[in-house]
Parts: sequence; C-alpha cells; structure tokens
Amino acid sequence: MRWVSLRVIEPNRVLARNILDERGRVLLARGITLTPHWVQRLLSLGITSVCIEDERTDDVCPAELITPETRQRVLAATYDTLTELVSVPTSRRVRSTRVRGRMRPLVEEIIEEMRELGHAGQQFGNVYLTDGELYHHSVNVTLYALALGIALRLSTEQLIHLGLGALLHDVGKLRIPRPILKKPGRLTEDEYQTVKLHTVYGYEILRDAGELPSVSNVIALQHHERMDGSGYPAGIGGTEIHLFGRVTAVADVYEALTANRVYRAGYLPHDAYEMLLAGSGSLFDPRVIDAFVRTVDVYPVGMTVRLSNGCKGVVVRTSRRQSQRPVVRLLETESGQPVQPPVEVDLAKELTLAITGCEV
Repeated sequence: MRWVSLRVIEPNRVLARNILDERGRVLLARGITLTPHWVQRLLSLGITSVCIEDERTDDVCPAELITPETRQRVLAATYDTLTELVSVPTSRRVRSTRVRGRMRPLVEEIIEEMRELGHAGQQFGNVYLTDGELYHHSVNVTLYALALGIALRLSTEQLIHLGLGALLHDVGKLRIPRPILKKPGRLTEDEYQTVKLHTVYGYEILRDAGELPSVSNVIALQHHERMDGSGYPAGIGGTEIHLFGRVTAVADVYEALTANRVYRAGYLPHDAYEMLLAGSGSLFDPRVIDAFVRTVDVYPVGMTVRLSNGCKGVVVRTSRRQSQRPVVRLLETESGQPVQPPVEVDLAKELTLAITGCEV
C-alpha cells in the first residue's frame, strides 16, 4: 500500500485505510473503490491524499505512531472534549472530571502503544477535512510531542501531562471567529492579532475547567513562544518557556508546515525539517530539535515521492541518520511509463538524485 494524491490518482483505486471525519467516525471505509465521484467528493471536503492498495507495494506497510483504531478513539475523544470545554458548563467540577477521566486513560494508552510499536518516528498527518482541521491537527501534534518527550527521556507522568496539554493546546481557536480562522488569504494585522488571542483563550478555558495539571494548561499559553522572545502572547524566551511549551512548539510548527491547508499546500518534509534546524537556538530549544532529528522520519515509509530525474516512487525504507534521503522504489519513469520490475534507489548513496515532490 502507499499514499497518493487525489489530484493525480489513477481511476478506481481501492482504499487501503479508513478515512475519518473530525469526530473519529469512518467517512469512507477501506476496501471502497475510489470512483471519480468519490475522488471529487473527498477533494471537496479538503482531503488531498489517501492510502491505496497497490500490488507493486504489497510488502510496504506504512507505519504510524499508534494503531488506526486508537487514532479513531483519540480523535473522537478530542472532538468531544474540545467542544465541551468551550460550551457553557452546567457544573465546572463535573465538566473537568469528565474531561480528565476521558482523556488521561487515552494518553496513557498512546504512550504505551508508542513504546510497544517501536517506530516512534513515523507519522502521517495529511488526511485533513477542511472542517475537521483543528481536531486532526491536535491529535497529530500530540503524537509528535510525545515522540519527542520519549526521546527526551521524560517520565511516564511527565509524558501524560505533556499529552493532555498537547491534545487541548488549540482549544482557544474555538473562540476565534470562523471567517478569520478559515480565511484563505493573508490575514490583516487586526485579524492576526485576533488569532494570536487563541493562546490566552485556551489557557483561560483549561485553567477555569479546573483539576487538569497546571503544566498541561500552560502548553496552550506558550506553544507560540520562541526562545529569542519573538513569540506570543507574552514574548518570553529561553527557560522562561516551560519545557512542555518548547516541545509542543516544535511539534506544532512541523505538523502545520507539512500538512495541507485550505489556503496553501504543505511544504516538502525536508524543507520543513530544514526550517526547524535553521531555527534551533533562536526560535526553538536546541535540545528539542536534537530529539526531533533523532526521532522523526522526514519521509515515512509508504509516501509517494517524485525525484529530480522525473521518476515517481514510494519510500520503502528510511535511515534514522539520514531520514531525508530514504530508499525509494521506482514505479514510474519521467514519461509515466511503469518501471518493470520496480527498482530501488538508496538516496543516501545516489547523491545526484533528490526528492522534489511528494503526494500529500
């Protein structure tokens, strides 16, 4: 199986993985034939890529940080929790207890799965519904943040607190006017100042809910702060920013850069990777960036890519030391003709070739 862009997908491919809506419900089940009608329907919903079956990549199994079943349950719980937190509560204490009781066991399960599965660097965050962006983003950021936390050797209790805060870090966006949040073009200065308030709103919502760890709440406030003091809302820097805020900042930026949005296509993973490296020390904690380099696979197994020679292929293996230059199985020539039999190229050795595009 492999991930492909819906904009260039061949007719009547078979879906290999479920597509979930913002509530974690199955929007389209694996095994469905993607007719032109379904392709257009998915594109209209903001979904740009899917995982398909392909006999040339039957042996390729895209690995993710958690099982699809766990992701589905976490997404559903995140949707319910975020919407409840911004609703008018009948009882603050009842609400906070419900949130804590629902979310903590899920975060514990995520951590256990990530440790057991043993491939904490592989993650696809590219199946986005336009109306479900906030919820998918929240889950993906949490998975990256926990992968970084594990690499930083945080204790289990610290990881739980980090996960709770990361899942809810953008709750304040639900108080930002939707036309501003979904604006396809450049924001005006006033609109940008309004969006920046989501950090304060989020912190206030979580603080007022009560009984959640204060170190979890502070992630909502600080995930846009930067090491040199150039961030917001307070403009603090260095170790004034809690470690959880520094970890979530890196996870948030990488996920946001690589995911497709309604107003722009995602950056190539290696370009986003270089942006993070360039910001080490000035924008981001160097220790967290080092953990990122050691942890996150820039081009995960199963991603369809195009090379500088015009050939198209799929990533079949990655190296922890050079994840930006994986092993690619060539499937198509520059002219679109099938490569028979498929040939594998190790980009860490073939230095004249580079990835110039990916289907996300």
